[in-house]
Amino acid sequence: MGAVYLIIPSSQEGGLNQILIWLIPVLEVGIVIVVMYSVIKSIIRYKRNNKSKENDFLEITRKSLEPKLGNGFVLGAILTELSVFYYSIVGWFRKPTVIENGKVYSYHKTSQIKTIVIVFSILIVLEGILFHFLIQLWSEVAAWIFTILNVYALLYMMGLYNAVRFLPHHVDGDKLIIRFGYQSSVECDIRNIESIQTARKQGDIWENKPKDTYYALLNMDPPQYEINLKEPALMVSSYGRKKYVRTIVFRADEPKK
Repeated sequence: MGAVYLIIPSSQEGGLNQILIWLIPVLEVGIVIVVMYSVIKSIIRYKRNNKSKENDFLEITRKSLEPKLGNGFVLGAILTELSVFYYSIVGWFRKPTVIENGKVYSYHKTSQIKTIVIVFSILIVLEGILFHFLIQLWSEVAAWIFTILNVYALLYMMGLYNAVRFLPHHVDGDKLIIRFGYQSSVECDIRNIESIQTARKQGDIWENKPKDTYYALLNMDPPQYEINLKEPALMVSSYGRKKYVRTIVFRADEPKK
């Protein structure tokens, strides 16, 4: 809606302007509906054709859209945005899916993620209220745009917390998956592991970050283990960004287990 006021000056009058003021938002909503309809239709077709028993909405979405969109930025962006809204809203009303095959290891219980989310959520709300009224003195449109961005930031923080609960580390046969919520993950073959050792001291870890190292933890959480790989493994992060890593630094709630 804010785009309407940026495109059409408020000083202009006339029936055409009134029509455009209502038409542009309707078109925007229409585009969103068409995109969502296409996504839902692709998911239904995928489940019907593959007789999939997969219950993970986001994984089904990825598999159904990948043939059309490829495995690049566009698909990554769609999945990231869906993840934010899915985990920030739906995540509060369902329990984490139990993985039948393999073993799972949580990493959120002893992490500072919950504290960080609570503190930043409070700051985002207070900042949003304060700056909304301050920016409104200059521009009402800019104030609402800022508020919308703050709401999105709040949803992102809540979604991240739920994602680290729903997406634990996973060992499935000869595959190891290390994650940090929906922000990033890496999958490697266990036979590709050269060594597993206790992680270096926290100061040494963060001072000079090697580009080929994946850190699956918050900066303030002490790392526990460091996995060195024989061959690089592909690490995927939000919005479809990818890079190959040789070292994986992570932590778990039950490190000995």
